Order: sequence, then structure tokens, then C-alpha cells
Amino acid sequence: MALAARVMVVALLALGFLGCAVPEDDAPRALEPASVPFSLLATSTTTTTVPQEPDVAQVALSVYLVDNDADQLVEVTRSVPAPGSVRVALTELLGGPTGQELNSGLTSAIARSTALLGVDGPVNGVVTVNLSDDVRTIGGQGQRMALAQVVFTATAAPGVTGVLFAFEGEPSQVPDGQGQSTAAPLDRADFATFDPTAGATDTSSR
Repeated sequence: MALAARVMVVALLALGFLGCAVPEDDAPRALEPASVPFSLLATSTTTTTVPQEPDVAQVALSVYLVDNDADQLVEVTRSVPAPGSVRVALTELLGGPTGQELNSGLTSAIARSTALLGVDGPVNGVVTVNLSDDVRTIGGQGQRMALAQVVFTATAAPGVTGVLFAFEGEPSQVPDGQGQSTAAPLDRADFATFDPTAGATDTSSR
């Protein structure tokens, strides 16, 4: 009787051991997150830093457009990367008015087809501006206004007081504001008729 009891105890212990064994799966199976060690669940904290382009300093350049209603020049400013130059200012000029400037009633006497072929100087304050022949196809006051735009825009740069003109690489005579042809350097006084500040008067005593 005692022997039979021992055999039954051993059998029960063996069944309990088999019940605690890890079962084998026929195929891989997903584990519940709670069953996975925390260190294996942790996400990477590594970040990728994308280098940013440094800010480029900007400068304001003066460009002179035309107010057709007043037959005068109007100064506008364009923001360009520093340091700016006469060439950059003239390139902005030849690009014509912006949409906002057109809506404000401003235009240009210079055809958009006009190309800037070069800028030399300044030498003793004078720059030589080499343009395509498009400017010479304009007649009368339109041409004088176009030349005035170039002169005022170029002489807005520090150290520039006058402009000589060349077309297609050839030095050329051009008309001043009064229509007199000259090969001498032109300055703002030569186009005083179109100067927006020429008619300003002191009214403080009135």
C-alpha cells in the first residue's frame, strides 16, 4: 500500500514538471510587448542634424524707373546679396519693374531685350557702361529717359559721379537731357529735366 502511494506521488510530480516546460511552436510567433525586455524595446535617441546654409547679408541698391504721368524718374530700392555693385544695380534696372512697381504706375524706357555687356571702372569717378544696340533704336525723349535711368542708377553707387556709354563694345556719343549729342561723361545734372528732386523747393517760409 505504501509502495503504491509512492508510485502515485512520483507520477504526479512528473506530470507537473511536464506542464511547466516551455512549449515548442511550429512557426515563429509575435511576442507581446510585455514579454520583451525593456532594453530591446527602447527606441534609438540618435538624431541627424542637417547643416543650415548661413544667412547671406543683403544690401539695398537704388534703381531708377519712370513715372510716365510726370515724365520723371522715380527711385526704388532692390535688396541684393552683399556687397552689391554698379553691375548688379544695372542688371536689376534692365530686368524692368516688378509686378508691384507696375501696379504703382512705374515703368521703364529701357526695353527688356537690352543686354548689359560690361561695366568698366570707376576711373576718376567715371564708369563705362557697355550696352546692346537696343537703346539706340529708341527715339527722342524715350532714349534720353532710358539714358537718364542708366546714369542715375550708376551714380547712386558710392564713388561714381559720371557715365560713359558704349554700344556693342564701341564707345559712342549719346544725347544728354536736352538732346545735345556728346561723348563726354554724363552725370545727373545733364538730365536735370528728369530728376525727381530737381523741382523740390523749400516751403518752410510760406
